[in-house]
Amino acid sequence: RCDNIVSHRDLLPKMRRAGNTWMLVGFDTPHAEALDGFRRHGIDESSSKEAVELLRINDIFSQGTFIIGERHDTRESIRAIREYADQLDPDIATFMVLTPFPGTEIYETAKENGWIESDDWGDFDMIHAVMPTESLTVEEVQEEIYNSYRSFFGSRTRRYSALFSSNPITKRTYRYMAKQAILANLRSLFP
Repeated sequence: RCDNIVSHRDLLPKMRRAGNTWMLVGFDTPHAEALDGFRRHGIDESSSKEAVELLRINDIFSQGTFIIGERHDTRESIRAIREYADQLDPDIATFMVLTPFPGTEIYETAKENGWIESDDWGDFDMIHAVMPTESLTVEEVQEEIYNSYRSFFGSRTRRYSALFSSNPITKRTYRYMAKQAILANLRSLFP
């Protein structure tokens, strides 16, 4: 959690020396109501930004996760999540669909209200949207996930600076993505 990273900043150099090179941090959303619904107290924009900076200073790769498809999400609120990801600027961002896993409170609520639109358990993977929001269809939620990835990884500044990062994981990750993009473009030339 970003609040733990900030409050235990003195441990980061020790963690790095011990071999911790990568940290997954759930930033989720900038929307306070949604954070309360996720029971993610203690997360706020300033501690999130500070956590990313502390990880960067300590040469620890930051992977930030963001949740899309909360019941009140709209195109505008999802755009705000994308802007939040850009502002925090973790080394890499993962956008996940809010998924009602069996045994969770959200599953029970979604089932009672008839929100779940897929009975294929293969879709319950945090990548495929299985329930709409109040204003977006399942297909629109899915499209917003794609838009979020395109927005974050479409930044030329981010891609170029990552290729020359001093962090070897950042550099390796973005070089791999660049290589895959080049290969995909070459394959499209020779059908």
